Order: sequence, then C-alpha cells, then structure tokens
Amino acid sequence: MVAVVQAACVRQAAAVPRACAAARPAAKLRPRTCFTSPTPAAFQHLAAARTECQWACGTSRRPAAAASSEATTEEAVASPGDYCECHYTVSTEDGTVIDSSKASSSENEVKEIARFILGGGRVVAGFHQAVGGLAVGESRKHRVVPEDAYGERTGEMVVRIPKGQAPEGLEAGMVVGLTNGMQAVVTAVDEEAVTIDANHPLAGQALFFEVELTKRIPAAQLETATFGAGCFWSVELAFQRVPGVVQTAVGFSQGGTAATTYELVCTGSTGHNEVVQVVYDPSEVSYEQLLDAFWAKHDPTTLNRQGGDVGTQYRSGIYWHTEEQRRIAEASLAAQNERLGGNVVTEIEQVKNFSEAEEYHQRYLEKGGRNGQAQSAAKGCTDPIRCYG
Repeated sequence: MVAVVQAACVRQAAAVPRACAAARPAAKLRPRTCFTSPTPAAFQHLAAARTECQWACGTSRRPAAAASSEATTEEAVASPGDYCECHYTVSTEDGTVIDSSKASSSENEVKEIARFILGGGRVVAGFHQAVGGLAVGESRKHRVVPEDAYGERTGEMVVRIPKGQAPEGLEAGMVVGLTNGMQAVVTAVDEEAVTIDANHPLAGQALFFEVELTKRIPAAQLETATFGAGCFWSVELAFQRVPGVVQTAVGFSQGGTAATTYELVCTGSTGHNEVVQVVYDPSEVSYEQLLDAFWAKHDPTTLNRQGGDVGTQYRSGIYWHTEEQRRIAEASLAAQNERLGGNVVTEIEQVKNFSEAEEYHQRYLEKGGRNGQAQSAAKGCTDPIRCYG
C-alpha cells in the first residue's frame, strides 16, 4: 500500500467545498487532476503545512472520554468526548451562505448533517466551539476566527512548479491532488511553470457557524475497539458502514513506541500493525457484531499478509480494551478457528501504543482514494469496497 496517486483523473464538480468533513469536500471541487508519482520535490514542504490549510477538515484525534455531563451538570449538555449530530449553516461575515445541512426546496441534493465527537476533530474547530455546551434542541450562532475555520492565507502554500515536472494539460482553475493527501488549485500556467495554491478557498476569512444540536450520546456511553485486518483504508470503510459506529480512526498499534509514522511502519522494523480504532455505541451495535464485521473483511488464515499487501504491519489482530472484550474475542476466535480448520493466525492482545496515522489516511476511501472516486460510508451500505479507491 502506498500513499501516492497512480493515475491522472479529471472530474467535474462545483467550486466551493462543504464545510463538514463528512460531506466529502472533494466531491464539491472544480475539475481535478491528480499528480502522478513521483511528486515534484517542490511539493514536499506542503506536507508539513497546517492542517487548517488542507482540504481535509479538522484534525483526527479523539480525546480521552470525559465523564458523563449528567454527572457534573444539572442539564445534559454537549461536553468533550460526547458524540454529537447537528444541523448547520456556515456563512461569511457579509451573510453569504457557504454551506448548509438544510436543503432549500429547489435542491434535490440530500444534505449531510455534521457528525463528530466533541473535541475530537473530523470537522473544523468552529463546529466544536459552536456545539459545546448546547443541549439537544438548542441552537447557537458562533463567529469563528480564521485560525479555527480554514486557517490564515499563507504564501508558503503557493508553489511555482517547473512545467516539465507537472502533468500535461493543466489549466487555471483545475484542482490537483498531491501525493501527500492535499489538494491545490492551479492559479496560473505559463510557458515556464505552473503555479498552484494549496490555501483553502475560505482561508483568511472569519465565518459564522449557526448550529442546532439534534443528537448527543454522552462519552460514558461510548466504547472503543481496535482491529488489524490488512490495509487500513478498506477496513476503516467497512466499519464506517456499520450502524452504531460513531467514529473511526486509522493508525498504528502494538509497536515498540507510542508514536510513529506511516513510512517507518512500512519498513517493518517498528513492530506496529495497521489498525482501525472504532468508537461505537453499544446500545446500537455489540462487540460481537463488530467482530463479525472484522472476520468478514479479511482472511485470518494468512500470516502477515492480506492479498498483495505483505508485511507484519498487515497481520490479523484483535486488540482488546477491556477484559470483557478479551473474553468475547477469544471465544469468537475459537469459533472461527474451528470453522476454518484450525488455520486462524489472528493474534489477540491488549491494545498498546496506539497512534493515529497521518491525516490524509483518515477516511481515505470515503474521500476518493487514489483515483478520486469517493466510496459511500453510509450506514448499511453493501457496495463492494475498492481497496485502494
């Protein structure tokens, strides 16, 4: 598995991305061309640019679960670690509506509400600020400074690329996908070079986020599970589709250090496994049902391998968070082993040294994968999963 785009792809889309990460901003962009590997050296410094300047909205960390807000307040309000759903309207300071979950009567598009764990990224910080402290049914209009929206505009995000290092056929207004997961707009093309701008179109603008909290699940009611079943891109999408799963994150665990990188893990020297960490509501989906999805997604009889992906980072593993999970996992493995003739090589261990993968890996297939063709993460979706996009 590699994190570079392998083929050029162009598609038609509108000019402004949605504010909510769950709404697949890449599907709302202007015509897009993906850069082929290798990435020109001039692009490399963009990988370290601020997350707010990327098209992926927000960070991807999930905070430690906070105590239930019912235990600390008389009124049940949204607190860090709670799962929240909200309707929203995002507008500029002059009142121009950038995005809204409430479709007008003339629109046929099905609008996405915002879904996220409060304080845990996945959407721009403005959502977290606006929703925090609300009770279900309450609304708030909150002004968000550029730093907490799409970042300040910066010259470091504008790069002039020698024309010989860029794909042919680029035109001003196209959106190009970079191999570090970012996207940029082609702003100028001349005889010598192509200029791209990786600033978000809304960078530098203060925005108003008007939200209505429609659902809240206290952090204390949520549980976490961690699984390794090969390349984490497709495994994450499989779990995203499971009803009752409220958030996922791809990353690495079981290695010798608490922090690592994708490049280091791919060397096979760190001991980490590619995993998906699943936050779920046990009142809607049981750990046993998550295990069913785990077994169905991969071949647990191949050691350190899933299909063409070979290496210890692709091993089959169940990494428990509680003793109850351990007992359930062991019983489930025994049943699978009997069914598969004693050939199951899945390891069961207590989760350790989990760290999230780089932002461009998160919800990779939902955002378009290698070829820019988004795959549905809708609950209950049974569409075949294209492992690399």
